[in-house]
Amino acid sequence: MTNWNDKEGAGEVDRPDATMTPDQFKIIFQVTKEFRSIPESRLQEEGIPISYPSEIIEFARTIRRSASAGRVRALFISSDSPDTKTLWIEDSADAQSHVESQEFPYATAQHWCPLINLAVASLGPKELMFRTGYRQDEIDAASSALNTLFSR
Repeated sequence: MTNWNDKEGAGEVDRPDATMTPDQFKIIFQVTKEFRSIPESRLQEEGIPISYPSEIIEFARTIRRSASAGRVRALFISSDSPDTKTLWIEDSADAQSHVESQEFPYATAQHWCPLINLAVASLGPKELMFRTGYRQDEIDAASSALNTLFSR
């Protein structure tokens, strides 16, 4: 069993930097899968390396698999700083379940929100609803934890 004060991975975690519910993550995952529909020219215009969308998609798949077993702690590790950003994905009713920790480079992860915004813009409202099952306002609400995490 793991709690907020466990010392694991890249350092001590006193509290999460952001928390997301499984339902919020489900929405984020649906949009993340659409990163491949973003034209490479748009990625280049935004200064996002071409490999980042695929890397984030694979990381999101890892989180999704781990979330089915219990809480997930995603650690975003910075190569140039000892600091770690932490995102918990948990259902408060399941707070005592097994915790799976996943590490991912901060330099890549900080582009998750901009990629969500690009995917939403690239698809447009009707195609977004068709492909993901969600409206932009639902996606904006679900991605608030990521916005909080990466705006610090």
